Amino acid sequence: MGIRRIRETRIKADSALGSGRVRQFALPGDTCRITQITTFCPDLIGPGPTNLYLIESDALVLVDTGLPTQLAKTFFYHWRNEPVPPEIDVLPPDQSEQELREGIRLAGCSIKDIDLLLLSHGHLDHFMLGDKIVNESGARVSAHLLDTPEICNPWALIAGWLSRQDQIAAVGIPGVQKANRSLREALDRGMGSEAFSYALKVDSPIYREGPLMLDSSPIDGIEVRHIPGHTPGSVGLLVGKEEDERVLLCGDVLLYPITPHPDNLLVYLRTLEKFLTYDDCALVLPAHGKAIRNAKSRVEFLKEHHKKRLETTYTACSKPRSAWDIASMRHYFDTYVDPEKFNFLAGREALFHMELLAMAEGLFRTEIRGGIHYFKNSGEPFDDVYDRISDLVKDTKTTGLIRY
Repeated sequence: MGIRRIRETRIKADSALGSGRVRQFALPGDTCRITQITTFCPDLIGPGPTNLYLIESDALVLVDTGLPTQLAKTFFYHWRNEPVPPEIDVLPPDQSEQELREGIRLAGCSIKDIDLLLLSHGHLDHFMLGDKIVNESGARVSAHLLDTPEICNPWALIAGWLSRQDQIAAVGIPGVQKANRSLREALDRGMGSEAFSYALKVDSPIYREGPLMLDSSPIDGIEVRHIPGHTPGSVGLLVGKEEDERVLLCGDVLLYPITPHPDNLLVYLRTLEKFLTYDDCALVLPAHGKAIRNAKSRVEFLKEHHKKRLETTYTACSKPRSAWDIASMRHYFDTYVDPEKFNFLAGREALFHMELLAMAEGLFRTEIRGGIHYFKNSGEPFDDVYDRISDLVKDTKTTGLIRY
């Protein structure tokens, strides 16, 4: 299926930091229009500018809200003990909000006209400007039930950090005390009381696939797809009429050119298989990066990417290794991971690949030394282990018993 009938109009170009872009996609028959609004979010230390989507159907739906710029400046960099780059330090504290407002204005709409705020998932760069939207518009809020603990709990940011301390130590990630001190300093600098104002009340929790609902009424031409693996409650929206070319808004589950971090690799690989069955999708619009015009090709790339990472992890464990040993190996990631410096996401990425290898009995824990868990491979050919992983992916009734 081509995309000749989906018309794209560029309204505003990127800024020097890659945000501020506005473009529109008109679906066949002009039955629906999607405006993509790109707002500031750091790259390298974050996933890069966040794409938000305004859908004009028989209701006005905003998908995600982006991240407050001041929060990015006071938290993202201090959390990783990194200096704030000069070009970001000079940004106004409401840069992302300004870009969101401008994009909505250029779409010919107003914040007060928004009927529904749909959150693709519960990561902070996707919902933390939501209170601005809800306060001005009275919009209802919808998100998947499984991600509401992060979205609705005003203490989720700190609770998530505290709950992962044992895992961070067991992985072997260094610099935890520096990161803790940096986090406390960031909170003390004024993020503390303000940070807890970002939680939202979810009026319409999603717990099954089907039409997107506004209160008890379905919104014409918008279907919800549950696509977990990046988070438990990640959702996509399929927009358009069944008989026409349709657009899938996929959050962070498919990204290009970067690759998403899985929260559960087994579940994520199953979701990639699910994407291969989506024959009714002509264009994929992700929450970061570029539009994906051949979803199945991107899915195959991501499957191969994780297969190679699994093999690299397995091979490196010819002798006992911790997850941090793996994460800090040269060339394990495209960007350099300093083995002496705290990097939570890198450690977890390696951990989740080790977890799946352990589920397939390709890795075995050999010892716990200094509180850090070490694993060694089974010594068999990797292809045999990968065959078992493929069987786990196909057998959707099988799940993990213990998360290491």
